[in-house]
Amino acid sequence: MSENLIFDDLDESYGLVDLDAKEEEQFRQLQHTLLARCKSANIDVELKDDIISVGFPNGREKRWISFITISALKDILDIEFEKYIFLGDFVAIASFSTSYIEAIFRSIDNRTPKILLYQKMFRSLSANVPIVIEQEYMGRDIAIELGNRSKEIGILSGDMLTQNDTLSLKITGIGISQHNKSVDVLRKISDSLFFQFDLEEGIALNLIRNQRHTRKRIPRRINLEKKKLEFPKIEFDEAPSSLYWYARGAQGIPLLQFLAFYQVIEYYYPTYSQEEARRRIRTILKDPTFRTDRDADIGKVLSTISGHGRGFGDERSQLRATINACVDANDLRVFLTEDTERASFFSSKQKGLTDHKLPLSNKDTDFRAPVADLIYDIRCKIVHTKGENSDGEVELLLPFSKEAELLFYDIELMQYIARKVLIAASAPLNL
Repeated sequence: MSENLIFDDLDESYGLVDLDAKEEEQFRQLQHTLLARCKSANIDVELKDDIISVGFPNGREKRWISFITISALKDILDIEFEKYIFLGDFVAIASFSTSYIEAIFRSIDNRTPKILLYQKMFRSLSANVPIVIEQEYMGRDIAIELGNRSKEIGILSGDMLTQNDTLSLKITGIGISQHNKSVDVLRKISDSLFFQFDLEEGIALNLIRNQRHTRKRIPRRINLEKKKLEFPKIEFDEAPSSLYWYARGAQGIPLLQFLAFYQVIEYYYPTYSQEEARRRIRTILKDPTFRTDRDADIGKVLSTISGHGRGFGDERSQLRATINACVDANDLRVFLTEDTERASFFSSKQKGLTDHKLPLSNKDTDFRAPVADLIYDIRCKIVHTKGENSDGEVELLLPFSKEAELLFYDIELMQYIARKVLIAASAPLNL
């Protein structure tokens, strides 16, 4: 059980504040000391534009933390940071030398008052007396502690995610020497422990994840010109409109957001697949070679009108029909190419998401069908189990995976198409 948190990059103006000569000297000395300790411990470190950043080990990757104030530099130098690594995408640390794991967690329901959470968990108004569970396991004395987070994890996370009263899960005594094994231990223990809390106390807890910076920067400049709103002229169907706003509110839950936008489009499959089916049947019947006494010809008609649910044709063809009816080919091309990062993303294979890529360099291509195939492929990886799809085995796309975090541009595309479908299906306002 875990949750993504999204943080913008540090503001470009957020750098070294004005210091007097004495503070400036102290700041430089602290940076020099941190550089020296990192190099001595073979930890990656960079000093750029008065900001020192440390690349802490995190499996095969690095998690870069910046220390930009005198107090932050003092804090990191005050602990044995050399012995810690980060664990996966969690706000979690581990020390192999002391067999120690710690991870930040919180209630899934942010509306739950902290006092109520403490009362249910600790039978107290605070977490000053932690919950400690001890057990001998395979010849080792294992201890699990739920309580206030340590100073070390607060400093190592840059205090971007943690306050002094933030809760953490600490595990000691389990022999660990590998990053992936440590992540596995943390996941298994937290899942089991938090499930107990859910059953016994009705509390839903989760580990906090430190989401990768896969999202674009939000423009710094805000257009202050007041937009003139017009009196509403059109109305939208209630069900798909509700799904659209549900998707817009699912920030930080990429799989749910993708599927909610997909359901907006799916709602209109019967409408637009019928139009496509009528066109195809009309074409078949107009063919001079069509014969009503030939089974193969009748089979063409049956194949056209056969479908799933209320629509005509299989789901992929219904998706194509809906996009073809609601999205202008030129408008779609502009959307895909107007942003260079977006264009680069869709022009390449989305590893772990889909093998479909869009040939955006070809100026004559109608991208509506390729986009439909791309969307359908990702949709199948979210909702299907392996072997469920008639086209063959489907690789699962799991929540909280690295691949799920890369769905940003795909979700942008889904939102764009959902908007176009809603607009196409709208009607004049009738109050």
